Amino acid sequence: MRYFLELSYNGKYFSGWQIQKSKHKKQISIQDTLAKCIALILRKNISILGASRTDTGVNAIQMFAHFDSVKVLKTKKFVNKINILLPNYIVIRNIIQVKTNASARYDVISRHYQYRINLGRGPFSYNYLKFPFRKINYGIMNKAGFILKNLDDFSPFGKKISPNSLNLCKLYYFTWRIRNRVLYIDLIANRFLRNMVRRIIGTFLYLGIGKINMLEFCSFIKKQKKILSCPSVPAKGLYLVRVRYPKSIFLESCKRTLFKPV
Repeated sequence: MRYFLELSYNGKYFSGWQIQKSKHKKQISIQDTLAKCIALILRKNISILGASRTDTGVNAIQMFAHFDSVKVLKTKKFVNKINILLPNYIVIRNIIQVKTNASARYDVISRHYQYRINLGRGPFSYNYLKFPFRKINYGIMNKAGFILKNLDDFSPFGKKISPNSLNLCKLYYFTWRIRNRVLYIDLIANRFLRNMVRRIIGTFLYLGIGKINMLEFCSFIKKQKKILSCPSVPAKGLYLVRVRYPKSIFLESCKRTLFKPV
């Protein structure tokens, strides 16, 4: 039987989602931490696959991962057990039985990422990016966002150059808002390239403060060249907010149990 785990985590204390191989030191990943805790409960080694391979320092309000079990699990009891074993930086919200061919990674309809930037000073925004520039041209960011929504090949924002077919993404939503002196930038797409969100945010901030202009931005997009002059913003301000799946992968009895993120 296949199960989806619904979880949240603070990425500050991990080397990212995926298990990392390092010759010099042992790096703790969220995937490895979860797999070990589940193995203790089931008394059997398991493999686990996540909806997104978040980088070191990236946080998740809602994340999904799947694993298989030969026996039926008592969901509430399982959630309580695994949360006792897990460090405080990871919380299991729910466990949901799905169809045996369902995949937490490959059945995703959309992923919603949010970047948070502290524009002032506050006791609860220490984990966001502190932005030193006060004047941001949001109008030019809106214009660039419109161009981005009509883009298919996101090669300029990828970490490395790949064949064109691997750089194709569909951006459904791009917007920003300011609340309590925190700038929230939201992106929803069917998929994201590695480091794509952080590079897009860095580019838009450079546009907003005048480090690059619209002509340069459009030129890079048209020529499909990497925007090397724009930095990739730090991971600590990035949050995976929501992951959506088709209802068809869930068992009928489990469709109402999905956790809805704030």
